[in-house]
Amino acid sequence: MRETLKRIKADMILSAVLCVILGIVILFWPEQTIGLFCRVLAAGLIVMGVLYVLSYFNNRLMHPFSGILGFVVLFVGIWIFLKPQSVASLIPIVIGVILVVHAIQDIRLAFEVRRNNYESWWGMLVIASVSMVFGILSIVKAFGIVTFAVRMIGIGLIYDGVSDLWIVTTAARAAKAFLQDAQAVDVDYKEVDGEE
Repeated sequence: MRETLKRIKADMILSAVLCVILGIVILFWPEQTIGLFCRVLAAGLIVMGVLYVLSYFNNRLMHPFSGILGFVVLFVGIWIFLKPQSVASLIPIVIGVILVVHAIQDIRLAFEVRRNNYESWWGMLVIASVSMVFGILSIVKAFGIVTFAVRMIGIGLIYDGVSDLWIVTTAARAAKAFLQDAQAVDVDYKEVDGEE
């Protein structure tokens, strides 16, 4: 169980650090970030489309639908590359959904810590709820001014990353205390007769 907790903690810390870094990049360079994201996405789709088409021509019997799929993916990649603004409005929605998912995980973790009788679990719940608000606002504001929405997403990602780091370390401390209490209870009791 201890190894599982360590692995979960390491994964969440890595995710939190990446959120903070991405949030800083988005906050200070919103237009460049959107443009770069769209071009990387377009390039990935173009490469994937070409690979599907090549696999179709190499073996039509094994991959009968890869040709059609390849041309569709290739067309979408070229379209995104030529018109990146068409995808830019989707970026705040995607990141907003990520923030909401992180918030749900943090809320679940807060209730898990509460079950372990940790007194400050409500602080974790409040912080996770604020992350949820950032995520919902990112999704809703995506339909307004894209640059403003992206900057707000940057702030939300930074907050989400920092709050995740705090929640993970708090939950790890609570789990460690719970395990130590459980081990203390497991100590064998042996009655020693007193001398007459």
